[in-house]
Amino acid sequence: MDNGSKAELSSIVSPSFESLVSSVYSAVLLNLGEIKVKGAGEVSENLEIAKFNIGLLKMLEEKTKGNLTDEENSYLHGVILNSMEKLREHSL
Repeated sequence: MDNGSKAELSSIVSPSFESLVSSVYSAVLLNLGEIKVKGAGEVSENLEIAKFNIGLLKMLEEKTKGNLTDEENSYLHGVILNSMEKLREHSL
């Protein structure tokens, strides 16, 4: 990878609170069967792992209480609510 590609990648992939939350949220969606992985064949659900990842998001919310910007707090809270709603839909 040349220096230009590295600079471009680092500007696209900069660590942030939102990227951390999004990574865990992706795991929730993957384990609920909401995301199809190219080449993986059939989509499967693992509700226990989805619940575990929702638990990680809730723990993150609790441990960062009072230390987030309004935008970060709103984003995290929205992701948790959305994750729980999707879990309910898949649990019916």
